[in-house]
Amino acid sequence: MDERTYRLSRLLRGQSGSEQAMAAALPAGARFVLLDASLVPIARGLDALDRPLSLRLVGRGRSTDDASAVALTVVPDRTALLPLAPAHVKAMRKSDGVHVSWIRRTRIDGDGWAGEVPLGEDGEAYRLDILAGSDVKRRIACTASTALYAAADEVADFGALQASLHLRVMQMSGTAGPGRAADITVSL
Repeated sequence: MDERTYRLSRLLRGQSGSEQAMAAALPAGARFVLLDASLVPIARGLDALDRPLSLRLVGRGRSTDDASAVALTVVPDRTALLPLAPAHVKAMRKSDGVHVSWIRRTRIDGDGWAGEVPLGEDGEAYRLDILAGSDVKRRIACTASTALYAAADEVADFGALQASLHLRVMQMSGTAGPGRAADITVSL
């Protein structure tokens, strides 16, 4: 291969909550940016949010007055603070109702493969929405990664027990509010 030409394979896509950006495959030869230890946060703390920042971007080892530097203005928002969408949402009907469970994800040290990930929030809180189309039929607040959609509530919401349910579950942040949602329809 030529110098500065790379062959990439066995990549883990969707790391650090970027799965929304991974929906479409990129064509061969698409440009990429290698994120390594040189990466630095541009804003820290809530007081840096929603304020314009003037930046000059340069490659590692170059000065900000280098001809290759790029000037831009950005306005950091809460995106980086949002909890990631829960994973592996499951639902099982039992005699008392539909038991829903999921696995928490985190923005902090959460891409490892060993054991449970750190919470990454001040407290553990989730919101489970039971949907009919885009209408929320019931909203359930949870303090653990499980919830019970009681059979009586399901009958009150839909008139009968359902063969499938459209669920949306998100972790709540005391700082940034509702995080990214896992949206799934489950057969029961």
